[in-house]
Amino acid sequence: MARPVGICLITASYWPDWGGAEGQCRLLARGLHRHGHEVMILTRRRPDAPSTDRVDGVTVYRTPAVGSGLLRSLAWTLTATVWLRRHRREFRIVQCYQLLSPAHVGILGRSRQQAVVVRPACSGQYGDVAEVRRLPLTGLRKRLLQRVDVFVTLTQAIEAELAEFGLGAIPRHRIPNGVDLTLFAPADGDERQALRARLGLPKDRVLCAFVGRLTPQKAPDLLLEAWAMGRWSQAHLVLVGDGPLRSRLEARVPSGPHTGRVTFAGATADVASYLKAADLLVLPSRAEGMSNVILEAMACGLPVVATDVPSNREVLGTDGKAGLLVPPGNPAQLAETISALVASPALRREMGAAARAVVQEQFDLQQVVQRYLALYAELVT
Repeated sequence: MARPVGICLITASYWPDWGGAEGQCRLLARGLHRHGHEVMILTRRRPDAPSTDRVDGVTVYRTPAVGSGLLRSLAWTLTATVWLRRHRREFRIVQCYQLLSPAHVGILGRSRQQAVVVRPACSGQYGDVAEVRRLPLTGLRKRLLQRVDVFVTLTQAIEAELAEFGLGAIPRHRIPNGVDLTLFAPADGDERQALRARLGLPKDRVLCAFVGRLTPQKAPDLLLEAWAMGRWSQAHLVLVGDGPLRSRLEARVPSGPHTGRVTFAGATADVASYLKAADLLVLPSRAEGMSNVILEAMACGLPVVATDVPSNREVLGTDGKAGLLVPPGNPAQLAETISALVASPALRREMGAAARAVVQEQFDLQQVVQRYLALYAELVT
């Protein structure tokens, strides 16, 4: 876009909350700000953060949300909609993350001069469309979503679900998640050893990393089941992340003379250090939108073992060059695939180099920001 415009990004949670959608929202906000646009984040208030803040030079507004569950969602929808209507003259673009409350806020709070962009986060049983179907007032929510100007979609699976839900007539633009190729880059041997020393991880083991929330969707329980099947005393597993399954998982860590050890690292903002320290990434998710951590691991030159769900298939391909896909819910196949990579440094190097090349070509953050700018230019002309 030749002229700076006002852009409001609406997300139910934002930094210091950290998840896939929140991370991509922050990366986009930072990129748009660097291009000279006036970017504002509208999100829910949290007790440990001010109602108005600046993150990466971008203004963040947090409106109240009281109660819990659906009541909390409704309360935030109301307060955020009121805020957006009061400030609607400041924005030409309103971009909403997910089909739920953020989209409702953008649609209800818009003016005639604003374009509303909605970016669903995920497909499958944990996806946006599935969640809209589960919630009350599905018909009303669907009618609201029919007022969206354009959907930004991550994958073919998300596009298919939108069409099947009756939203196929709304224009769609395919824009993938982006990754910072400077922050996430391959580490040489010395850097990797230094990182392992700092993080308290073994220097002489093949380090397998899981990065994500410890929730049923991410399936860390399946990973531990697979880990117990392997005979790989030369390997070590680190789980980076936290969540409701953690105590249960810690209680069932496998042990034995031939079983690799396990470290629970907890949640951290420094994901890059763990990926640079690792030898491979394992992500046995039951569903994904477009996994940030898969892209980040690929950017670090790591081979990836992931479940064969649509988004992972689109990122990694099916030829086995950049990563290996296993059927969801199959711990035996997961264990066998991990074993193949643990046993072969040459295969890890070859796949890691191919993975880095894929990310450089298709998922470079700078290219992703340019694609958003091109979309916004179409919408404001």
